[in-house]
Amino acid sequence: MSARPKLAVATLIGCQAAITMGLMVLVPIMPLFLRDLMGNGVSAAEATRWSSVALAAPGVGALLCAPFAGRWCERYGYRRTLLMSLSVFVASMTAMALSGDVGTFIAGRLLQGASAVSVIVTAFISRVSDPSSRGRSLGLQESAVAAGALVGPLLGGVLQDFWSVRPLLLAVAACTGLAVLVFASNLREPTAPSSTAYIGTGGTRRTLFADPGFRRLLIAGGLTQAGAFALVNVFALFIEARFAGITSLASKIGFLHSLGWFATLVAGPFWGARNDRRNPTRQFVGTALACAGALSLLPFATELWQIGLLRIAQGACFAALAQSVLLLCCRSAPTQIQASVIATAKSAMVAGQFLGPLAVLVVLPFAGPAATLWLTAAMFLCAALVVRTEPVMRFSSFSESR
Repeated sequence: MSARPKLAVATLIGCQAAITMGLMVLVPIMPLFLRDLMGNGVSAAEATRWSSVALAAPGVGALLCAPFAGRWCERYGYRRTLLMSLSVFVASMTAMALSGDVGTFIAGRLLQGASAVSVIVTAFISRVSDPSSRGRSLGLQESAVAAGALVGPLLGGVLQDFWSVRPLLLAVAACTGLAVLVFASNLREPTAPSSTAYIGTGGTRRTLFADPGFRRLLIAGGLTQAGAFALVNVFALFIEARFAGITSLASKIGFLHSLGWFATLVAGPFWGARNDRRNPTRQFVGTALACAGALSLLPFATELWQIGLLRIAQGACFAALAQSVLLLCCRSAPTQIQASVIATAKSAMVAGQFLGPLAVLVVLPFAGPAATLWLTAAMFLCAALVVRTEPVMRFSSFSESR
């Protein structure tokens, strides 16, 4: 890879860390934040319901826009699409930071998902990376996601306990706005492929879903994200119920989440480099099963240190999942439709992020927080079973010669 593409990848990875921090800063403490936003008279059950809605809201926005992100990149250019996406993300963070009621806050969350910024950054990184080291690039992006997800919950928990999260949301908006200005002057459009064909109609989009191997990857990727976001939604309630009366609750929850994301940060490049040399399918199955095992043991943990160790194990294995799915897609897709294939795969993961919290909303009142953790484990187990053998993707309706 030449110096300029390497610089582009490094810049985009840094951008990914910042936007993930903005996406994740409120996630583990969402019930506590909304309880304060709605006033002291709100019940825990009502705060939980609105928390589920708020966690699912970016998924709704992303489901509406992310499927089109690949087409936008192919038609209007990666650089222009990225700049527009980041601008929408800035607006969403500003709305969340300045919200005075739940409606405005959830509207900001919807706009956050509608920006489809993570999808577009992933497509850009995949496009400018050298094929021989694309797994490493995706692994580094996974570490950037983990870095943002580590710092965000940790800072969010401390600020929720001792001050306010709103200044941090405004700071993320300001930093992202600065990134827009930097990218506008320094980031170049990647070289166009030899064919300019792109997926432009509903009929050709449906051809992607007709590929059975690709469908299996979409389902598996969606299930892993559903499990991860279901865990986020129930984890704070589980800690609150298991350790009733504990001091500085939000800080401890943020710290435990950060342990998991620290493990993801460290393990991401390892899995990426391994994917370049070995079979990503086997890696996906093994790590999905390991995630299921770690989560199934959480209800039996009676000490915070035990929960911390299980979160580290789950986080380290989780680092392999999304990047393995995306690398398998990149290797199989012709260059001219690669952005659309990646956008479709990321959209399936977003659908999982939407469905996971909703599943918790249905199951939690009947099962309680501890038993609901087994639901999250089951989602990872099902993902491993779906991709138990190598998915063969042909994308037979598309070829490099089109």
